[in-house]
Amino acid sequence: MSTTDLKDKLKGIYVLAITPMTDTLAFDPAALRRNIDHYITSGAHGVVVGGTYAEYPSLTIDERKQLFTSAADAVAGRVPLLCCTAASGTDEASELAHAAKLAGADGVMVTPPYVSEVRPQDILYHFQLLNEAAELPIFIYNSASIGVHLSPEEIAELAKLDNVAGVKQGATDLHALVRTVAYAGKDISVMCGSDGLILGGLASGLPGCTSTNANFMTSEFVALYNEFQQGENARAIERYYRWQPIRDLARKYGQPAMVKAALDIIGLPSGPVRAPFRTLGEEARADIARTLQQTGIIA
Repeated sequence: MSTTDLKDKLKGIYVLAITPMTDTLAFDPAALRRNIDHYITSGAHGVVVGGTYAEYPSLTIDERKQLFTSAADAVAGRVPLLCCTAASGTDEASELAHAAKLAGADGVMVTPPYVSEVRPQDILYHFQLLNEAAELPIFIYNSASIGVHLSPEEIAELAKLDNVAGVKQGATDLHALVRTVAYAGKDISVMCGSDGLILGGLASGLPGCTSTNANFMTSEFVALYNEFQQGENARAIERYYRWQPIRDLARKYGQPAMVKAALDIIGLPSGPVRAPFRTLGEEARADIARTLQQTGIIA
């Protein structure tokens, strides 16, 4: 898929797939395939694997490569597949990008390097090197949680690189999303990276959203997106605010532990989380189950 083709397809709901584990904390490719089938049959427009809440910092390079291959086999070309190849070292990010290409991914999602005292010119150099070596289109991951966050102006500079197709703008400030579209929206697709801003992002002209909560409520996200596209704004607003207790759960229990517990509750068991995360106990799971019932996610 060309950079232009991916840019055009970076819209709608992209599920930030968690990484299923067995009880022994090994990667579970069978569960990943089942989950991906669920996302796609529920209407997801794309799938991203290996991101922050997919626990990539606790995966070995070989496990990340296995994840890419398993995901590509499961997606089988039905929707775009992006593989997170983030690494603080440029060579490692390039190695993972090559593995994603061999696996059959459509693009790579990459964070800025997050070494101590990384400077703006270092970040630009990192992406320039990845752009020169690119075998797949690049989707910039502007994470709010790794300690290095790109400004809208810095994203606009990176958007000039030939192989950059889009950005997951993880800012939790709607104004930052708006400024990113204003500065870079003609060059790349700017996707909302925060569940809490999805409706404001869509109303501000962003083409879609990436979501971790969409793992266990894919059809809800797709319904909200479709309602907005069809001008059913009152229904979209009602749905968006009905989700607030779920967004509160994510802050209360943390991701990905909360998401894996929710997947288990809806019938897609995806195993425990690896350290430093901790798998939730029965009290927390009961709280999550009650919230999913109260918000209409499960009966």
